[in-house]
Amino acid sequence: MTNRLSLALVSALFACALVFSPSVLGSHAVVGPNVKVTDDNLNVDGGLGNVTPSKDAQNRQSNETTVSINDRQPSPVSGRVGDIVAEAANDYRMVPHFGDTWMPIYLSLDGGATWAGAPGFPNGFQTMVPGFPTDTSAAGQASPLLGLDGAGDPVIRFDRQGNLLVGGIAFNRNRDPGERPLDTVGFVARYRYTPGTPATASTTTTPGNLPHFTYAGTTIVDRGAVGFAVPSGFAGNFTDKPWMEVDLNSPSASPCSGNVYYADTNFHGQQGSSPVTFSRSTDEGVTWTPPHVISTGGQGAASHNQGADISVAPNGTVYVAFESFSAQGVDSINFVKSTDCGDHWSQPLVVNTIDSSQAPGVAFRTPTFAFLATDTTSSNIVYVAYQNLVAGDYDIYAQRSTNGGGSFGPPVQVNTDVSPTRHQVFPTIEVSHGTLSVAWYDFRNSVTPNNEALDVYYSCTNCNGVTWPTFDAPTRVTNVSHNPECRMFGGGTAAFHGDYNELDAFWNGTSNIVHVAWADNRDVPPGQCDLSDDPGPPTNSIGNRNQNIYEAKLTVGP
Repeated sequence: MTNRLSLALVSALFACALVFSPSVLGSHAVVGPNVKVTDDNLNVDGGLGNVTPSKDAQNRQSNETTVSINDRQPSPVSGRVGDIVAEAANDYRMVPHFGDTWMPIYLSLDGGATWAGAPGFPNGFQTMVPGFPTDTSAAGQASPLLGLDGAGDPVIRFDRQGNLLVGGIAFNRNRDPGERPLDTVGFVARYRYTPGTPATASTTTTPGNLPHFTYAGTTIVDRGAVGFAVPSGFAGNFTDKPWMEVDLNSPSASPCSGNVYYADTNFHGQQGSSPVTFSRSTDEGVTWTPPHVISTGGQGAASHNQGADISVAPNGTVYVAFESFSAQGVDSINFVKSTDCGDHWSQPLVVNTIDSSQAPGVAFRTPTFAFLATDTTSSNIVYVAYQNLVAGDYDIYAQRSTNGGGSFGPPVQVNTDVSPTRHQVFPTIEVSHGTLSVAWYDFRNSVTPNNEALDVYYSCTNCNGVTWPTFDAPTRVTNVSHNPECRMFGGGTAAFHGDYNELDAFWNGTSNIVHVAWADNRDVPPGQCDLSDDPGPPTNSIGNRNQNIYEAKLTVGP
């Protein structure tokens, strides 16, 4: 969402903590090409009639990435396991038709080299979840999302059978005559893996079918309430930023094998609480348990929370971490766990206190979320990562538990700093074959006080001959810096780069393969990056709003 509600609800105070500064060794991560995921029209106006769920013909914005690798089924294109990769984002390509973002699916069948193609059996394809406002297809007309203005906050995952699950929220930003009396929903759309079924073309009023997948319906997981879009401002219940995970363990390893888990935040009015809620599906996302609160109880609990991330251990234990805001104005990273498939939960444990204030000198908002990863070789080893503002400088920190989240060791700074110090924000983590991978946005290549150069960097531990708490030297993932401060939103008054990015990783038998996806402004033409907070210039279709999704494939040694 382009308005993370809790940023207006609370402010955080700085709290000190013992920090291990990172020791680093040379990096051995090999970065592949930066691949543009968004199928745009290369800063040429492709015409309104060519703007479809499969084509960004008028070069609009995209941000807030999610990525998932199918590490079980071989690709029907290459025959290799790990070559089916799915991504999603907040995608604004359909704004010319109905004025808002919608939930896309970007599919690559050749390991991230190709992300778009013609119907039939392409190596890559793009479409959108049915139910957008102008959708006249049978699937769209039957969708429970029909009648809502927009959709975003994506999370995408594969299950054990190779089926694709696409989660997010759908919402009304305003109260137009005839709209549904519902403001927000959390949902999951399902796509069965059906090798050999062809892709079909999208139109301005229908989403095309993915190649080798078949749409199987959408289910509402959580519901908001009337009040988000009232003229007086937010007053109801807003369901925000879900994350989702699948228990991919074998039935012999986990009693919860195959379960799908979904956590989000319920914002209760302008002055109400914002608890984290949790739902479970035991039938591949078809039906879900009613959401129940997991962020309350004990001394670590807080009334206001946001940004819950989920991780599943090899034995099926479910871990959730999130940011909390106390009545005293101190932010913290909190942690809960369930050892019975999500039925019962521990009381929140404070992992660390943090300062999550807006990054000084940065125009786009920089919220703090907690991110979780469980060691694939031990159910008791859990990592939490987050950004923390210390002495005016944001850095990326990770903490490790070796007792299943009973306690966490001191924070370790993941990134190195340059002089003068520059911010590092939006961490994302995953573990494969015992290796902890971390990526983030990094301003280190800026040469002016204006933070005009943003890149993506990567580092790992338990890799390349280094072990926790040592990280290898940061590797630059982006091959060109971009200016994230372009005022692309709010009629040219606001910069927005999303609130998070994501990576995924898997072990191919010899190396860790890591896919990192991010929002990037590199395609804004020279001279068209609007750096003024004043309204305008009007959005054009040749590039001044051309924010795209990029990704890179990294090969990381053990």
